[in-house]
Amino acid sequence: MRRAMPIFPFRFRAVLRNFFAAALLVCLFAGTLCARKDDAGTAEHAIIPKPSSYVAKRGKFTFYPETLIVCPAKSARPVARWFAKEIARATGMKLKVAEKGTGKTTLRLELKRTAKTGDEGYALDASSSRLSIVAKTPAGLFYGLQTVRQMMPPEIYSRVPVKEKISWSLPCAKIADEPRFAWRGANVDCGRHFFSKEDIMRFIDTIAWHKMNRFHWHLTEDQGWRIEIKKYPRLTEVGAWRSNLLVRENPAFVPEDSPHWNRDGLYGGFYSQKDIREIVKYARERFVTIVPEIEIPGHSTAALLAYPEFSCDGRPPASIPLGGGVFGKVYCPGKEKTFTFLTDILTEVTELFPGEYVHIGGDECPKGAWEKCPDCQRRIREENLKAADGHTAEERLQSYTLARIQKFLEKRGKKVIGWDEIVEGGIPDGCTVMHWREYADPKIAPRAGHDLIVATRPSCYYNWAYSPDDKPFVLSQGRVMPMRQAWNFDPIPRGLSEKEQKRVIGAQACYWGEKTPNAKVLEFHCFPRMCAMSENTWSDRKDRNYEEFLQRVSVQQKRYVCAGVNARPSAEGPLPQGYKVWEKYELPAAVRRRVKK
Repeated sequence: MRRAMPIFPFRFRAVLRNFFAAALLVCLFAGTLCARKDDAGTAEHAIIPKPSSYVAKRGKFTFYPETLIVCPAKSARPVARWFAKEIARATGMKLKVAEKGTGKTTLRLELKRTAKTGDEGYALDASSSRLSIVAKTPAGLFYGLQTVRQMMPPEIYSRVPVKEKISWSLPCAKIADEPRFAWRGANVDCGRHFFSKEDIMRFIDTIAWHKMNRFHWHLTEDQGWRIEIKKYPRLTEVGAWRSNLLVRENPAFVPEDSPHWNRDGLYGGFYSQKDIREIVKYARERFVTIVPEIEIPGHSTAALLAYPEFSCDGRPPASIPLGGGVFGKVYCPGKEKTFTFLTDILTEVTELFPGEYVHIGGDECPKGAWEKCPDCQRRIREENLKAADGHTAEERLQSYTLARIQKFLEKRGKKVIGWDEIVEGGIPDGCTVMHWREYADPKIAPRAGHDLIVATRPSCYYNWAYSPDDKPFVLSQGRVMPMRQAWNFDPIPRGLSEKEQKRVIGAQACYWGEKTPNAKVLEFHCFPRMCAMSENTWSDRKDRNYEEFLQRVSVQQKRYVCAGVNARPSAEGPLPQGYKVWEKYELPAAVRRRVKK
């Protein structure tokens, strides 16, 4: 029997089959491309600060208990051990660190002086079996590992073992990255309100996630002296304690807003030298340099309550003030013994802090006491400190005071930073200026050949509210600084030449504590807003997109939750109805009986 003829000739059917097969391959390839693009977007947009270059690859790198961390350079092994400890805390996996070898998967950390990145930069290359990070310095490896953590599930930031079954993976990618500025900082004021050693260490750890490398520690204020000085014990015996919280800042303050009360019912606290050494070590392990600030010559009420002989009139103030502000009780630069007192203090400070900088304040110093002080007027005559160029003789006296302190610190191998008021009487040679007043000219320092750090109020004061809606809920101080305003900030002041721009060494966020009775309020204001400072000081400003930035911040928010950081629940918009930043603290019975209600 004759077979029926096929509808299509044989050759045509073959062509058709090939056509459909080709179409299927195209669809599959397109799907693969789309998937890779999505993976790249997810990975890249979760990294804060945004890396210089990110190229997605196919596949994932997974950490297993058998993963080996290979680190040939002995100087980089502390970084490898730090990472292994961080991985173990959340996952329970105890990864081995070795000089050579391979594991089920391998993380290789390599130092190369010929690497094409800067000293803090890194190159990361992840495949399904091997993840390598190459850098010139251990700091670069550290920042590369921070990127690795961000590419992993947010639960990797948990401070306790994660019980859920999670694949500890990251998408394969190739990254080249390095910072825009050398100074990427955050300042915390511990003078107005005291934060515990554990609070400070957690803050340092959190800014290190954001690849920030300077912690500016404001340790002395009118309202409290927070650093133990062995030669002058009354600085902390008397100057570290006051009768109440800063009730003038907020009459609603109650003792239970803070845990920092002693058995005598006094509020405050201080860091022993042992505490400071421990904190400094903790920071150095995370490549954060601590810059201590000892206020000179103003903001010194607490010190002069303990040692009034170093003021102009020799009389102690009535008490440590219970509010913020500027106070007229300042050090007397007319007395030679004042310089002995200050250099004795700074001798102990420089022994505690190995970093290259010491901040000596120089801001908001009223000169009224100096105008009336015979010792100060004699010093002005003897040093020929005449009013000129719009500056008074007393402003010249402040410059003289800071220059003397600077020379002392330089002999001890330190560089000096001062707030921008130091330009008013002439900037001491070699002094770095920290600009905070938006109405002052930030161009003076770089045009005079001085380094500049920008910390201007409208974009860098993180104690301000995110939104007008915050104020009924939290103790925000001053004005409002939305996330977009923080993100828009550029550390380079307008109008500088290319040469002058090189004098801008970076920027920092500043947190002032008048309305901050505990660390939860501190964390609420700083995070996630610190993402903006991180990106402004690390990342290139090209191709910036605010909505894309907010997408990455939303992932960062999950990390804060996993780590127990009390970040604001959202970067923008109102807070949830009834939201509470913190619960009241339970005070010990002995304190409850003594504190002033």
